[in-house]
This record gives sequence, C-alpha cells and structure tokens, in this order.
Amino acid sequence: MGKKYPGSNVHPFEFNGEYFALDVNTGSLLEVDEPAFYFLGKLIESDSLSNATEETEKAYGDANEVRSEVENLINQGLLFSKPPNYFESELKLKSLCLNVAHACNFACKYCFAKQGNYGEKSALMDFKVAKRAIDFLHENSEGREHLEVDFFGGEPLLDFEVVKKTIKYARSTYPDKKWRFTLTTNGSLLTESMEQFLYDNDVSLVLSLDGNKEVNDKFRVLPDGRGTFDLILPNLRMVAEHRKESGGYYIRGTYTHSTLEISKTVMDLHDFGFKYISLEPVVTKDGGINISKEDLPRLRKEYEKLAKEYVESQKEGEWHFFHFNVDLEAGPCIQKRIHGCGAGVEYMAVAPNGDIFPCHQFDGIVEMRLGNVFTGIERKDLVEQFRKANFLFNKKECASCWARFYCSGGCLANNYTMNGDIFKPYETGCETQRMRIEAALFVQAKLRDLGLKVDTTTSEEFRDSVK
Repeated sequence: MGKKYPGSNVHPFEFNGEYFALDVNTGSLLEVDEPAFYFLGKLIESDSLSNATEETEKAYGDANEVRSEVENLINQGLLFSKPPNYFESELKLKSLCLNVAHACNFACKYCFAKQGNYGEKSALMDFKVAKRAIDFLHENSEGREHLEVDFFGGEPLLDFEVVKKTIKYARSTYPDKKWRFTLTTNGSLLTESMEQFLYDNDVSLVLSLDGNKEVNDKFRVLPDGRGTFDLILPNLRMVAEHRKESGGYYIRGTYTHSTLEISKTVMDLHDFGFKYISLEPVVTKDGGINISKEDLPRLRKEYEKLAKEYVESQKEGEWHFFHFNVDLEAGPCIQKRIHGCGAGVEYMAVAPNGDIFPCHQFDGIVEMRLGNVFTGIERKDLVEQFRKANFLFNKKECASCWARFYCSGGCLANNYTMNGDIFKPYETGCETQRMRIEAALFVQAKLRDLGLKVDTTTSEEFRDSVK
C-alpha cells in the first residue's frame, strides 16, 4: 500500500526566503509560513499527522493550529489531492520541422547540428522535397484542423526561396487546414523585405542571441572565429520594432558552464528592447561547456535573483520571460500535461533529402531514421517506441517527480544525447527544470499578490497566441 502523504503529490519549497506548498495534482499553490512548511516536510517524511505534529512542536512549540490548517486544506482537496483521471492518448502527426538547410554561415561552438551540416555534406532542401513533405503531413494528419511547419537548419534563410514557395504551396493546396509557420534563424541574413514577407504570412520567428556582446561572442561565432553580435543585433532589433504591437517572435538564447549569469543575460536582452525572451541550458557531453551538477547551486541563485528582478520590472511594463509563465488557475488539460512534445509521433523532422527523423535533434542519427517523405514511414516499431516515451508515466523517474505536470517528461532528444536512452531522463536537466519551475511559481505568486497580470504563454505556445 502506498503512502498517504507522498512528496510526489505535494511539494513544499523555499524560494528567496519565502515558503510555498504546491499541490501537484491540482496545481494549487499556497504561500505558507515557516512552521507550516516544516510540518509539511515532516508529514511527507513520516507519512503520519501525529509524527509531524510531534516534530513541529519540538521545533516551534504548539503545533495544533498548524495541524488543523493542514488537515482543513487536505479536506478541501487543496493538499494531497487525488490523482486526476488520465489515459494514454492516440497521438497523430500534426507538425513537421523542415530542416531546409544542412548548412550554416555561423560556426557556433556548442551547435548540436555540428555547425549546421549535421555531420554530413552541406545541402539545401529542394522544393520538390518540401512540397512532398507538406503532402506527407496532410496525408498523415487526418482529423487535425491545425497543422504546423517549422523551418529550421543550419540557417534556413540560406534556402529562403524554398521557404516562400512552401508556405504558398501549403496554403493554396490545402486551404481546409489552418497553417502555422515558424522559422528559426541566427538573423544575420534577414532583410526588411524578408521580414515583411514573413510578417505578412504570419510566420513566427525564433531569433538566436545569447546575451550581450561578451556573452554572445563566446560561442556564437563565424567560421573564421569572429563574434556575431554586432552583425545580428540590428537585424533582430528591426524585427522587434516591426512586431512591437503584434508579437510573433522571441529571442532564444543558450547558456553554458561559462555563461551562467543568466539573471544579467535576461535583463540585458530586455534592455536591448526585446519583449519576448527564452534562455535554455546547453545540452552536451563537452565537459568545458555543459552544465554540471556542481553548477546547480550557482544556477539556483541566478534564478532566485532573476525572479525578483523580473517581478519588479513588471511594475514598469509587461514583457515575457517564457519560463516564468505558468498558470496557477487552469493551464493545459491533464491529457496535454501527461504527454511530451510528441517527437516521433505528433512531430517529426525532415532532412534535405526527405529522410524523416523523430525531431530536428535526431536528424542525421542513422539508427533514428523513420523513413522518407517519398516512401513513407519504414520504422513503425521506432514510432511506437516514441509513442510510449511521450507518455509521462512510462518513464519511471517522471511518474514520481513533483514537477511532472509542468515539464511533461522532458526532452527525449536530451535523454538520448546524455544517456543513450529516450526513456531515461537526463538528471542534470531535470534538476535545472525543477529549479526553473520553482522560480516560475514564485514569480506567479508574487505577481498575483501585486495584482499584476499573470501571463501564461509558454515558449512552446507562443505561435498560437502572439501573432
């Protein structure tokens, strides 16, 4: 018989000297005092109200009032609530990443795509491949009203004519579908006419920039080693200015072992005039670049600092650091929360030659090839593996993690990169994710206390809500 008061269902945590308790199953977030925080910790540890009361009395004196409040919250279903009903959904293809360019004009040192060519000969996608990819997506998404296409690379603007033709082909050939397009670019080749086309066609942009000149130019460099900050900043600002009323873009940075000052980095990006910002940890086995367990205490202090600065800055005007945007009231339905990104099932990537992979980060890994857009899916067994891996409760560590309904099981590509197994979570990534979620919960609680708007747009959802 399982525990009555498991830590997998309630997560008491301290953040910036304040105490909180998250009911995992409902998402209810309570701000508590120190004795209540201590009581909850002892309750989870001993699985006994009597033991928790006794231990709290030793530490704080009379604990009957604390016990009474906790029991009342339990009876109201706000703590240790019952698990929701859920089931493994029958996922169906809805999104393709077109890696239109196995080539790049940058040589970023941490690039998972091996400086853009994925370890192969540089290549650009021909329109006949892109066209067939759109047909493949339509054929395999029966019942889906909304279809999504991401243009990726390398640098997709090296193949901009194919990007334009593909957008026009999709909309004109399949007007029964509602198409959403995203393009990820380093920004160096962006012109005003390109941006106007992308804007007019509702193409959301992911713009790569790691921070200020010193931070960005450590890793985002040209093939000759020169930094890229001065080259790209004017173009990125051009996009931000053009879209200042409508949104439809975000700045996406990467931080590493040697660029851990994320609080300064995010605020620098905000000061540059960008309203939509995301910052992700690098995932690599390179010991000089990767985030190690030894980095986590420092990283936590950075998230604590950033959370306070972010809340304070919201008093002056709304802007968005996507990882701080969680919904304390509703959020995605449980069926969405228990399934991952859909890699290999709902979402697939297509290489320039038409080969299909579970996602863009698996492109070029021979054993992960699913098939080809001209011949169809050949590895149905592999698709089935990814279907299972996308279900939260098929990953042992995830099923008992308090953060499970916020990260939905994490990134399968990261699991494979670091552990060689899509079912085995990348632990350092999990630790980073958990502290980030605590920071987001703190931010939302403080915004709620201040009566400020609580934005719940995530970086994954921005295409749907900022146009």
